[in-house]
Amino acid sequence: MKYFLKEYEHIERWKDLRKDLFRNEEPAIKLIGMTTPTEEMAAQGVTSETLPAYTARQSHESAGTHEDDLRLNKKLISWEHLTCLEAVQFVYYVTGVSKSLAGQWTRHRIGIGWTFRSTRYVKASKNMFVYPALEYIDSEDTAREVYRAYEREHRHAMDVYEEIKGLGVRNQELRRLMPVGWSTAAYVYVNARSLRHFFELRLDGSAEWEIRRLAYLMFNDVMEKAPTLFEDFLE
Repeated sequence: MKYFLKEYEHIERWKDLRKDLFRNEEPAIKLIGMTTPTEEMAAQGVTSETLPAYTARQSHESAGTHEDDLRLNKKLISWEHLTCLEAVQFVYYVTGVSKSLAGQWTRHRIGIGWTFRSTRYVKASKNMFVYPALEYIDSEDTAREVYRAYEREHRHAMDVYEEIKGLGVRNQELRRLMPVGWSTAAYVYVNARSLRHFFELRLDGSAEWEIRRLAYLMFNDVMEKAPTLFEDFLE
């Protein structure tokens, strides 16, 4: 099941116009790791999703079933007792996001970290671009015209890149030519508490389209993995 589908589809209204643009890249996420209980705890019925409630029971030295812990997850969130959510960490591989998005995303400093592709060491000759959604433009003809302008600039940036690379300029200087729409990739490490904070800010309609689009993708994924830790955002 996909959530916030109407809002997400509005952002993607011109996606078909972008598919054949010069070096266009669309965003993608892949979960590559998630905190799991030890075999001993798993044998007792503890899962990744119930880890927060299970550990929170320490305060009263209480016990409960798997279903009890799912319900307790929801209560803890409603009480804003969120420290225990740090028990669950997600590791994602994210591609097709711009340098502009990276600048916004890295303002989230607590409970989250990244390993970005380094343009000092990785040659950008085959790099891609993230084109704007233009979701506020109602005319398809206007959207096409804007995309053509972006294409011209992206091609020009690559031409200059190749020109001065041939003159012996190193990667660490070549990357200065990269527009903020240049795509990048990263591994991101984030616990459930910090991911909730990210959703609070970036699922909001006032958030910029690209980071809101990423938030939608991540929200729909974690709702499949640990819904009781995030489903209150649907209310």
